[in-house]
Amino acid sequence: MVVSTDLAQAWLDDGFVLIRGVFPEEMMNLLRLGTKKAMEDPGPTAKEYAEEGKGRFFTDHHMRKRIPEFNDFLSNSSVKDIAAGLMNTKKLNLFDEHLLVKEPGTENPTYWHQDLPYYELSGSQIISLWIPMDPTSAESGAISFIRNSHKWGKIYQPIRIGLGDLVEEAEYFDGPAPEIENEPEKYDIVTFDNLEPGDCLAFQAAVLHHASPNTTKSERRRAVSIRFAGDDVTWQPRSYIPSVPDTPDLVPGGPIDCEQYPLVWSKD
Repeated sequence: MVVSTDLAQAWLDDGFVLIRGVFPEEMMNLLRLGTKKAMEDPGPTAKEYAEEGKGRFFTDHHMRKRIPEFNDFLSNSSVKDIAAGLMNTKKLNLFDEHLLVKEPGTENPTYWHQDLPYYELSGSQIISLWIPMDPTSAESGAISFIRNSHKWGKIYQPIRIGLGDLVEEAEYFDGPAPEIENEPEKYDIVTFDNLEPGDCLAFQAAVLHHASPNTTKSERRRAVSIRFAGDDVTWQPRSYIPSVPDTPDLVPGGPIDCEQYPLVWSKD
């Protein structure tokens, strides 16, 4: 897929951009089957956030290492072309696949946060491609962004995503994020409440975003966020990250090429 200059500019200006219908059903079925396998046999960094009897909020990471369907999607879809085109980068390192499942009746929101403080990375060319496997509505777990918040020049203290409490060990950031839900009129909030399978919602690592609970009785909300780093990204170790990747050869401030962050695309 060739990414237009308008889409790339929107990603730069707003911090996010929606690209409709870029992944065919064949590719979506790979993700659905891979998700089924991940939920039946969770990986070492998988988490369950919902209280018993209140739905299921399941997350997992790095599924490509053990589930072939995720590798097949990465190899055969246009996901790398989209990431490279939006960032206008000469290379891509894959650093995470994050599975996010909210089953019907899940009361947990995903609280307002930025992704950057959860990564052992520094730089501006860090992108997430959030890909829904189900139709996603305001009731089933829509994702919202604050337009231009990646340009505020602040990195906020991270929270525990499914719980909402601050990560105390990371208090050296710019304090907690604003209490956006108390004064929503102050912010340019954009909510994507009509996503379809095959859509791709791309966003920057420093943009503030959140997702609503899944209050429906029967609608699943399965999504995967595939994350890439571009030319200007360097390694930034963070002591509070609980699942520190195996990165023995990396140097703070240096390049990230390694087995954990493989180079998966380059402009020859």
